[in-house]
Amino acid sequence: MMKRAMLAAGIVLMSATCFAAEQWKPRLALQLYSFRDRSFTDAVKTAKKLGFKYVESYPGQKLGGGLAGTTAFPMSADNRAKVKAFLAEEGVKLVSYGVTGANDEKSWRQLFDFAKDMGIEIIQIEAGKDVKTLDLVNKLAQEYGIKVAMHNHTQPGGFPDDVAKQLNGHPFIGSGADIGHWAAAGVVPLDGVKKLEGRFFTMHIVDMNKIGHGGKIVPFGQGANQLGKILDELKRQNFDGTITCEYERLSPTLEKEIGECVEWYNTYLNK
Repeated sequence: MMKRAMLAAGIVLMSATCFAAEQWKPRLALQLYSFRDRSFTDAVKTAKKLGFKYVESYPGQKLGGGLAGTTAFPMSADNRAKVKAFLAEEGVKLVSYGVTGANDEKSWRQLFDFAKDMGIEIIQIEAGKDVKTLDLVNKLAQEYGIKVAMHNHTQPGGFPDDVAKQLNGHPFIGSGADIGHWAAAGVVPLDGVKKLEGRFFTMHIVDMNKIGHGGKIVPFGQGANQLGKILDELKRQNFDGTITCEYERLSPTLEKEIGECVEWYNTYLNK
């Protein structure tokens, strides 16, 4: 009986371990800026074709599909309804939006109202905001139940140490770092991921052929950014946000290269 009990306990433990391992599968989204050479509707369709079920939109992309206007907010109620119907028909979720921002509380609320109506879970803002703005955004993020993530186009305000200081005291704002921008500025991405442990709401995963000035974007796993180790670290941190692929380098083989990113990511998760 003792042996049976021990064997049963071992099986349960092994099953639980396997189950836990299977559960760490962060959603992979595509930042539609990767397909800025086409309309929003065409970009979504292309993303779906390549295997993405989630997308991040940015302000200013032409809507297309017979719709006038762009993805910028405030968007008309009619366009919002049509965009939501289009996404539902395609089976693609608009999970995040940015990089964006506003000038005062009224316009920030317009942004949050837009995000709430569209079902957007994360608003990406630029790092380097003043404390007063961060306090306001943190309050609105809590009020609306929408996360806000700091992106890092601005350097050095977007460097890991500076972002950590800005996040201090703002629990509803997290990091939405683009590790490609870090690498281009000479910051080793893995070091930055470790410094901001526990504060990531989302992350732009980018691979570069080298760290430092002049680096070129390449498909996942073909560069110097140690993507496998970064994902290992995020797993250790129990990251439960969204991983976003942003491929900013337009090329004649763009769809093929982004497809290789999806293939690499799926291979990593299934290893």
